[in-house]
Amino acid sequence: MPYRVRENLFIGNISDAAEILQNGSTEITHILSLLSSASISFFFEWKGLTIPTTEIKKVYAGGSGGASASEGDSGDGKKSCSASDKLLYLLEYAGKDLKLVRMGVPLRDMENEDLLDHLDVCLDFIDRSRKEGSVLVHCFAGVSRSAAIITAYLMRTEHLSQEDALNSLRQICKSVCPNDGFLDQLKMYENMGFKVDHASPIYRSFHLKVLDVDSTFGWLLPNECLFRSVRDVVFDGVNGGLLLNGCLWDHVFHFDAVRSNF
Repeated sequence: MPYRVRENLFIGNISDAAEILQNGSTEITHILSLLSSASISFFFEWKGLTIPTTEIKKVYAGGSGGASASEGDSGDGKKSCSASDKLLYLLEYAGKDLKLVRMGVPLRDMENEDLLDHLDVCLDFIDRSRKEGSVLVHCFAGVSRSAAIITAYLMRTEHLSQEDALNSLRQICKSVCPNDGFLDQLKMYENMGFKVDHASPIYRSFHLKVLDVDSTFGWLLPNECLFRSVRDVVFDGVNGGLLLNGCLWDHVFHFDAVRSNF
């Protein structure tokens, strides 16, 4: 059974979501699904459930510091995302009589998973959903992923520290326990002023870790080129970017970390 966190905001697990998707709800109008796959087929793979859906849109995260593109954004009827782009979320009508609005976000419950880059879309969806009706935020067990997102939402809307927001949530649902990696990222979110600031050294340093960059071996840089020698990489202190084979790149990397290797 879902727990009511705030007015029009609930937390639950996959069973709670499945019940609402199959039978409808007099209260819940929106669902935010945080599972390893954004597709509704996850429910079929889990328990053989077939849930009717009609897609609204898919949005992909590009490789340039949080930029995103939706299918059809190019205006010519073609997908504006490349095959290498990662699905950020999908939006669809779902469930009985297609009355529910569901956002599926692919997010694994792993300490090295990138939570920060999913926060804005998730929190904005919760905001819109609460204005239009009520929203259930769920993951598989209702313990880590959904708790991390709702904790971030309480931090942003009520200006609470990570600890205070999580304690507030635990007063309602004692079992919530975001993994340590998510807790670290929520602390970064707090230190960035309750926003994901792509220009912040905190964010840039975090992204170096996400990309698994080894500063003693090389750097993973735009268009997936790996430069294994400092001779290939020159920091441009005037323009604030990296000169790679004479081309200036302005990216989300922590340039001080690169400069320190020279």
